[in-house]
Amino acid sequence: MSNQKKLDKNKGGINPVVAAVTGAVVGAGIAVAGAVALKDEKNRNKVKKAFSDVKDQAAGDIEDIQNKAEDKKDEAEKKLDEGKEALKKKSTKTSA
Repeated sequence: MSNQKKLDKNKGGINPVVAAVTGAVVGAGIAVAGAVALKDEKNRNKVKKAFSDVKDQAAGDIEDIQNKAEDKKDEAEKKLDEGKEALKKKSTKTSA
């Protein structure tokens, strides 16, 4: 018996081939269910609306994130400028 088989038996692991076949069957089942659900025009319209809503929400979220990032950038630049000014004041005091 190979080491891999011993490890699988010890861990109670699942055979990768079985996992792959199971995944394919589940994926096919979801595809069939989706095709059946999308046959009805009402369901297609609901799906389109849901995708549109998600897209709009994502666009809004992205805009919010960009605005927050811009605010943080501006705040960091302001603090950097304040630090530079404080450093200049200290250096002129020590030179004088």
